[in-house]
Amino acid sequence: MNPHSRHRQFLTIISVIGVTYIMSQFYRTSNGVIAKDLSREFGLSAEALGVLTGAFFVSFAVAQIPLGMIFDRFGVRRTLPIILTSAVCGALIYGLAGGFASLLVGRMMMGLGVSGVLVGALFLFGRWMPADQYATWLGRMIALGGIGVLLSTSPLGLVAETIGWRYAFYGAGAITALGALLIYLLVRDAPPGYVAKISAPESFRESIKGVGEVLKTKHLPSVMAMAFASYPVLTSILGLWGGPYFIDVHGLDTISSGNILLLIAAALIAGNIVFGPLERFLDTRKWIIVGCSAMVLVSFILLAAIPDMPLAAAITLVGLIGFFSAYNIVITGHGRSLFPDRLAGRGMAMMAIALMGGPAIMQPATGLIMGAFPVLEGEAPGEAYRAVFVFLAGVVLLALLNYIRLPDARPSQGFAEDLQGKAPR
Repeated sequence: MNPHSRHRQFLTIISVIGVTYIMSQFYRTSNGVIAKDLSREFGLSAEALGVLTGAFFVSFAVAQIPLGMIFDRFGVRRTLPIILTSAVCGALIYGLAGGFASLLVGRMMMGLGVSGVLVGALFLFGRWMPADQYATWLGRMIALGGIGVLLSTSPLGLVAETIGWRYAFYGAGAITALGALLIYLLVRDAPPGYVAKISAPESFRESIKGVGEVLKTKHLPSVMAMAFASYPVLTSILGLWGGPYFIDVHGLDTISSGNILLLIAAALIAGNIVFGPLERFLDTRKWIIVGCSAMVLVSFILLAAIPDMPLAAAITLVGLIGFFSAYNIVITGHGRSLFPDRLAGRGMAMMAIALMGGPAIMQPATGLIMGAFPVLEGEAPGEAYRAVFVFLAGVVLLALLNYIRLPDARPSQGFAEDLQGKAPR
């Protein structure tokens, strides 16, 4: 296959997986706009809302290790469409929900169903693209998925205000089903002529042993901690408390608060587009991660420290958080650099546990913080939101102090198998 044909086929594969990734992003952030609707309709407390929103990420994270083993053993094309059926069913259950229990089941099924989409894409990037383009393509994939984040802001708010939020999930389920079919028909696990860097298919016992190898990888805990402080922190705002914050503290309505979340999502997409090429241009991952996380930290500190912050300033700060939180694609590239090809699926599953399991901890935790403050006439006080901002700032600070001691992992160094016996840096 000539380079032009190979590139065209790769673009087709990314576009097809992108359909389901758009829905994955929609599912995970959708509660941010409809949080008030869910609270009113089902009588949910702040704690219950945090548990419900985080449930998506619980099932998502739990699935990662088995998914990594499955992808390494069977590939993406044969397995991902089967897994996606859970998301289709979950979207329908969520739309038909009559109470908290059915909402919880639906959200967990959505999380399980889309749990393999990004890991599958990361798996394919490692085979179709050279190492120094890994974060660039990851950024483009996440930017494409940002369409789903955009759909979960103002458009979802408009649907909720007109025909009801349930219909949005019926439509999302149908699109997910279409994406699953296209993956089976069009995705290929490797380019023609690709030879995996492993002598023979692994047995189940060897697959389990590989998980142990991944867990012993040098620098993995610190990289995972930094990943935990990237997207999970952002989604606590974008996917849960951002909308209620602008409604309760700044007096906006659902559609107006959705417009601000739309801005955050657009800033995130812009960051995803910028930071992939930037890491290759500067040939550094570490210092992009350090700089971006420091900007996120400062933004949260300012949100927490100023009681009567003007609306324009608050919008600017959450926009900066959205833009600089896109360093999650760079930390993912750092994680991929630690693993050889034969452990790529399991290695990236561990990174996904930090990125997507983080919200399963973060969102219930912030729900407990919010619930500790009295709610007057359906509105949480500004002090509750500032306490959440302090907590999120603390998470970023601790992860940054731990990560900054690590050596750089330059894109030019390639992946672990390219380092020719040298320790990954």
